[in-house]
Amino acid sequence: MKEEFSEVVVFTYPGNEEEYKDLAQTYGLKYYVVPTFGVAALFRSLPKLFLDETVRSEARGRSLKQLAYMLLYLVWADIVEQTYRDELVSDKPTVLYSFWLSRGAYAACNLKAKFGLKKAVSRAHGYDLYEGRNIANYLPFRRLLSDTLDEIHFISIDGMKYFKERWGGGSASTMVSHLGTHPFGYVKKMRSKETICIASCSAIVDVKRLDLIVDVLEKADISVFWLHIGDGDKREEIEEYASSKLQPKSFEFLGHIDNVKLASVYEKYDVDFFINLSDSEGIPVSIMEAMSMGIPAIARNVGGNGEIVCDASGGLLLDRVDERAVYAYLRQRFNPDAYEWLSNRARKAWMSSFLAQDCYPRFFEQLSR
Repeated sequence: MKEEFSEVVVFTYPGNEEEYKDLAQTYGLKYYVVPTFGVAALFRSLPKLFLDETVRSEARGRSLKQLAYMLLYLVWADIVEQTYRDELVSDKPTVLYSFWLSRGAYAACNLKAKFGLKKAVSRAHGYDLYEGRNIANYLPFRRLLSDTLDEIHFISIDGMKYFKERWGGGSASTMVSHLGTHPFGYVKKMRSKETICIASCSAIVDVKRLDLIVDVLEKADISVFWLHIGDGDKREEIEEYASSKLQPKSFEFLGHIDNVKLASVYEKYDVDFFINLSDSEGIPVSIMEAMSMGIPAIARNVGGNGEIVCDASGGLLLDRVDERAVYAYLRQRFNPDAYEWLSNRARKAWMSSFLAQDCYPRFFEQLSR
């Protein structure tokens, strides 16, 4: 961003204040922590349900849960507007960029309309795109975003297709701009092994379907050790399920691991394959990170998974969870030459499409136009 813009200002949800300060100092950023809720903002927003035609139309026929979710968008956008008005109003043209197609994107549209700013752009991933992944089965202001944003950058072809079929016809330009990861370093694997190590990395929540990984491994006729990285409110439940189905010491839950330490974990455990059996995805960064180290991936054919896990990347893409297909794929680890071929394919596919040093400069150059 700093290479394309003279100044970068971040609006962020509340979080780790010390980390925010360190990042701002390191990269020379100005930032504002925007509360997710405020009583004054709520009272300013409520009249829009009756007086603003766009909001009134969006609210029509919604359940109470959906109305409450919509109000979160209105309230956060109001607080952002007040912060912008108090701190940042100037004559300079401003590009507004939201990393998620959610409250930030709505706030960007609001600012652009009220202050005549140059451009409003958003990325779109998974939870902010596929309505079925939301607890209210609803994402507010999709039509407005399609009509008001200048550009929507989808992280997958599947995501762009879904949005255009659902909300297409708006004036926003739509395009695919892949996320990317930085090199972790390639680790040459042991030539032969008796036990295969597979890893998964995600929040432990229902949509990630770690139970399916347990079900697959329960019937394995080869020696497999499963390593999971990540935490979540379903951790205790999944650990108990794994303990009831799998052999002792055949799995380990490491909890949350900082991203910068992930490569050393994969190297320490000599991870052979990565597995993702989620019900819904965009294109998981976790798969990119594994492939950057030459670790081939297994994934269900959901969301944009098929755009990274495919024959060209040496991966196994599953239209349905097929244990026999998984076991046949894993057995290639016992053939050193076959596995080396898979490993090289995985890393080359990552380098050609998901290398951060290529993806992000392209995106920010487009953003600055």
